[in-house]
Amino acid sequence: MGALAGCSDRGPFASETSREYDDSALAALPGEIPHIPSTVPVQPTDAHLTSARERIRSLLDGADVSRVPNAVVRQRLVRERKSAREALASTADDHSRVETLEGLTHPRSEAMFVAAGLAAFDNSLTASDIETRRERHHRDANAFLADYAPAGPRDDPLGAFVEHARITDWGRTGARLIEPNTRYEYENTVLHVAELAQHVEWGRAYAADAQQLHTDYTATLDDPRDYEAHFASVATTLTDDVATHATAPDQKTLASDIDRDIADTPGETLLEDLARSRWSAAKTAVERHDAGHAVGAIGPAMRALAADRAFTAARDAVADGAYGVPASVDPIAAERAAAVDGLRGLLDTRPALLARRLAHHVRNPIRNADELADEHTGVVAGRDIYATYAVASQFAAAAPPVVQRVGDLLDG
Repeated sequence: MGALAGCSDRGPFASETSREYDDSALAALPGEIPHIPSTVPVQPTDAHLTSARERIRSLLDGADVSRVPNAVVRQRLVRERKSAREALASTADDHSRVETLEGLTHPRSEAMFVAAGLAAFDNSLTASDIETRRERHHRDANAFLADYAPAGPRDDPLGAFVEHARITDWGRTGARLIEPNTRYEYENTVLHVAELAQHVEWGRAYAADAQQLHTDYTATLDDPRDYEAHFASVATTLTDDVATHATAPDQKTLASDIDRDIADTPGETLLEDLARSRWSAAKTAVERHDAGHAVGAIGPAMRALAADRAFTAARDAVADGAYGVPASVDPIAAERAAAVDGLRGLLDTRPALLARRLAHHVRNPIRNADELADEHTGVVAGRDIYATYAVASQFAAAAPPVVQRVGDLLDG
């Protein structure tokens, strides 16, 4: 604890103006982060991935933007075309097929931006045409969700949950993106039509992928069981546990029981970030549960439970003197090592598919802190990097019991 507290002769909470960090040591902090395997047991088929890529190719086929005289319009079309082409050319050897497929959603919308923009330039596509298209895709996306039933193998409720969590997440994301947009970036007619079409295509890609993944998954089921009532029961139990955190926390009271001033320290940032994460996840869980989206409520409820345990442990650590402004880069490096070790431990927790879902909330802050270390130096950067690694390490330590509990509920 002493190392993590950043203690020195002046105490862990000495003024940050006295800190002088080795910028090269800060820049050397980033390192390898354990890979998180896929959280979905049934991956998209090769044909599904091929279809997504072909959608991009077909939209870009013959996309000659050089004929557009307006330089601003032409340059924007060029940027979108380049981005979509780069997505096609990139490899995904370190990703699962479901991650690769999700990574192709926005490139499909970028390709549509180009195709729709050129069509608008040729006066063959209007905003009214896009509205008709939007309404059709929105009806299809909502119809899929309205008829949705979480069927799965009779002997694998947990596998069914993680599969349906992905499918319904994509389906609801698609339906939301296809809803009418209220903010537009462009007044230019060509770019405005392109923008409208891009937004619709982005949502359509998510919704279409959800439906295809559902079709492929249900095709693997010989004697399916309907888990709707079971998942609703699990969701109710978990959301009841986190409902008290579904309102925004009062930041001024987070450390009210700590008998020391932690203002402007990594400890203050750590508590604020964990409390915010707990609130956001609990709010989402309760909203989804109240809307009848049981499958979608379980994941955020699980995250809220882990964030709550992490917040309690972090508050106790801060009260004991941890997470002051570090006197050197050493405690920051030690916190990163603790976070990486915690991520490895979480990935070894069973059920693995649930552990992997929470593991993303450990890996992401590690990666964010690494990027900050790459880009910034100085006292404030060191303090923020330290706090972000601490969020990861505390969450990683808190998550395994939550994973085990939710696994028991799903298997029950």
